[in-house]
Amino acid sequence: MILIYSEHISTRLTYVLDFVFKVKNEEFLITQSTKEFKDYSGLKINYSTLALSAETTIIPEGLLSEISIRESINVNFDSINNDWSINGGKDHFSIVFFFLTCYEEYYINDRDEHDRFSAKSSTLTKNNRLHKPNVDLLIISIWNTLGLDYSKIRNNYKSIITFDIDSAWAVKNKTIIRSLGSDIKSLIKGESLLTKKGIRKGDLNDPFDTFNYIKTLTDKNEIICFFLLGNWSKFDKNINWKNQQLQSLIKDLISKVNVGIHPSYNSYLSNKTVKNELGRLNDITNQKNTLSRQHFLKLKLPQSYEILESIGIKNDYSMGFADDYGFRSGTSFPYLFFNLNKNLVSRLTVFPITYMDGTLNQYLKLSIEESIVVIEKLKLEIKNTGGLFIPLWHNETIGDEGIWKGWKKVFESNFDLK
Repeated sequence: MILIYSEHISTRLTYVLDFVFKVKNEEFLITQSTKEFKDYSGLKINYSTLALSAETTIIPEGLLSEISIRESINVNFDSINNDWSINGGKDHFSIVFFFLTCYEEYYINDRDEHDRFSAKSSTLTKNNRLHKPNVDLLIISIWNTLGLDYSKIRNNYKSIITFDIDSAWAVKNKTIIRSLGSDIKSLIKGESLLTKKGIRKGDLNDPFDTFNYIKTLTDKNEIICFFLLGNWSKFDKNINWKNQQLQSLIKDLISKVNVGIHPSYNSYLSNKTVKNELGRLNDITNQKNTLSRQHFLKLKLPQSYEILESIGIKNDYSMGFADDYGFRSGTSFPYLFFNLNKNLVSRLTVFPITYMDGTLNQYLKLSIEESIVVIEKLKLEIKNTGGLFIPLWHNETIGDEGIWKGWKKVFESNFDLK
């Protein structure tokens, strides 16, 4: 067991130490007694300004003893010394807290056109470190200083394949009105309707219908499918949730994969809307579903997570950027969300995603070959730390059609699918 001396024992400090040690099966105890600390013969961390003998001393910056939210914090990476600083100090516990809580997202108001905190506004991007699991690397350095064996943590590496089902089908199973509107658009563009007619007759495959393929992946991989069941809108265009074919698809998939709700575009600040959409999924599956991922990765802290927790969501998979890949909260490990507004630990577990398919192809305009290289580097980073590799794909992006022609190769290059 590790004994930690601190003059202040706080919710924030305990939260950080739980993530650094306890969830990785390394027990610790915090003491405010200098005598107990001096008499202890095991591993010790001195988290104070006092001159106490220990394996390592970390000088508190002050962040973990506070209960309010600052207007700004200066966190920088020194590439020469390969180390982070917070307001000029080396308080690694506070740095872990800063990234894990997405602290800056509470005071930086720069949002994109979808009201999202973007990668370009992140301290990680500004320090050219978004593509590294910085929190995990800091923890490894702490473990190494203490002489702890981190290899057992590395052995826990695994991948979880996740899909957002924004539109179950491109052509099939749509209403007459939606089909007619789609045909008119095609004619205006000068496109032939032969393919659509063939799909509707069943002679051709719908390019979005990759669900049989997805089911074949479940023998060797954990898979989660998040279904968009919101009302039709500009950014919500799935088949109506009452459609029998869609309901049959969901019921068929739950025998093979885990399913979750994909809250609609404008629901990220609406408890009523998300609760209603989750109720639809529960009714279809006849089970209580507790997994979620925000549509468009629309996430506003802490409101979006407060809503999810209040309606019974236990695990969320939205922690990632749309405009860049990497580690938005600095880690690839799941962790309990810390609500800075309330200064408390929630019951909602955050599962960080590593990259989104559209990030590579549509935002960053990477080629198939470049994307494969990027993903391999991300996998190696996570294997080194023992976290979770969680990519975000869509059913249509593995259909090998249109702008996604050839991208099934990118998908299959990351997993043992054979």
